[in-house]
Amino acid sequence: MSAPTRVLAVPAAIVISFLALAGAASAATSPFSGSVANGGCSFVKSVSVSSASRIEAALASTAQNNTNVLAEIVGPNGQVVAGGSYATYDTPGAGTYTVRVCANYQNQSPPNLQYSGQLGTGPAGQPVLVGSPQPQPPVGGVLGASTSVVNGKAAIMTRAGLAWFTARTASNATVTLRIFDPVHRTTRVVKGLNATYVNSTLRLTGHGLRFVLVHKGAHGRVTFTSSRFRATGTVVRGGFQIVA
Repeated sequence: MSAPTRVLAVPAAIVISFLALAGAASAATSPFSGSVANGGCSFVKSVSVSSASRIEAALASTAQNNTNVLAEIVGPNGQVVAGGSYATYDTPGAGTYTVRVCANYQNQSPPNLQYSGQLGTGPAGQPVLVGSPQPQPPVGGVLGASTSVVNGKAAIMTRAGLAWFTARTASNATVTLRIFDPVHRTTRVVKGLNATYVNSTLRLTGHGLRFVLVHKGAHGRVTFTSSRFRATGTVVRGGFQIVA
């Protein structure tokens, strides 16, 4: 089986991520940016930890799909231990890890692609990047009243724990939303939703549910309503990518 190809397309896009320095005194964050070859990987830095620790990396880009350009955390043995637009890993102990950025190959993409992000380390089991400042996409765009691609995930805190909302655009241009309901401890997947993005507000509607994300600067607020589960709150993890 051949290895997966790396890809980054460059339409008008906006990446909404919500990241911040965690409160732990031993936590540390640093920005990174650079370029990666279309279909290749780019070294970011090595991270050495003296004991069990959390390593997190968040990445912003103008990829058409948020899975196309990803941060990868590579273990001391050379194996990828975590990857994605938001990668997190708890090390079992001391060691030296590598953080890199990889892009899946696509013919219509340029030879070299730009990215930016945040890298954080801290105590194992504790979030490091959770609010702002967030990495900004190297190239942006202005979205109109409707959007063709929405991808990503975000979490808000409820009295029962984190509620997660994961969106992905299907081949027919509708959006599939996966909802984790912490109140009833259930996961629901709803397909065929319509998506609009106007005045920094993302709306997903259909099948009796309504998801609204209002993006203001480094902060975002989600309101979700359905017949079974309702929740509202500030985004504490993750982010969405929207392509016009």
